Amino acid sequence: MFTPESPKSTASHQLVRYAILIYWAIFWLFNLIDKVIGGAHFLWVGRDRFAQFQKYFASTGLDSPHIANAALAFAGALEAFSLVFFAGAVLHEVRKDRAASRKWFFLGTILTLATFTFFSIGDHWFGDRFELLEHTLFWFLSLSSWVVLVRLNDSAPPERVELPKPQRRMATVTASVLVLITATAIFTHNRSDFHLRSDAVPAEQVGDNIYKVSFPFLGGSTVFENSIAEFKAANPTKDIQHIYTVPKPLRLKKADALIFYIFTEDQP
Repeated sequence: MFTPESPKSTASHQLVRYAILIYWAIFWLFNLIDKVIGGAHFLWVGRDRFAQFQKYFASTGLDSPHIANAALAFAGALEAFSLVFFAGAVLHEVRKDRAASRKWFFLGTILTLATFTFFSIGDHWFGDRFELLEHTLFWFLSLSSWVVLVRLNDSAPPERVELPKPQRRMATVTASVLVLITATAIFTHNRSDFHLRSDAVPAEQVGDNIYKVSFPFLGGSTVFENSIAEFKAANPTKDIQHIYTVPKPLRLKKADALIFYIFTEDQP
């Protein structure tokens, strides 16, 4: 038998419910933005997920960018639907419809668990133990959030999780639009920037016989080799004496970009 809650206890429970719902809505909102806006921009510094996925798959021998971008688009779709359901849960909570809020939150939690499971499988495959730890922690955090929320002022048995047809239609349409925007951004980025994995980067002279080369996270060893070859072709009277790589803490864009300096001397 349940006993009536005091007004103070009810208010504190409501505050925790709002905190949980709003947290997950904002969490997926910014994760989705991170998929659409790759890299560092004005007022936004994010991880270049396009390059990250492509490097991951390339490390397993799957060099085609279409495979990596399809996986990223699938992950973006899961995140878009998660955002929609958590946002719906917040909206119903504001309207004091706790039963509907609980249903939307449950579906958002299921999608969240599916998303982090998908990422964890990839972490095992690519051997990224740090990312695996992070995604595993978020998996249990999502599950714990559901357990906490349903126990707050839970004075009735669980209801069958089934959304009304108009709400299902609205959620599907909204999430589909977000998926379309995310997928378009992913494949547009691939078409416009994938060539950076191999294009040479011009060297910038920063002192007497000192040149700086900086290129994005997307660039790898091929970029380095082509950049050196281009530098030699552009400076036939210079001999390269040393190549110095900037320490990791001093690199641009949260260490996602490689910077190195070329020290030369004039040929006799």
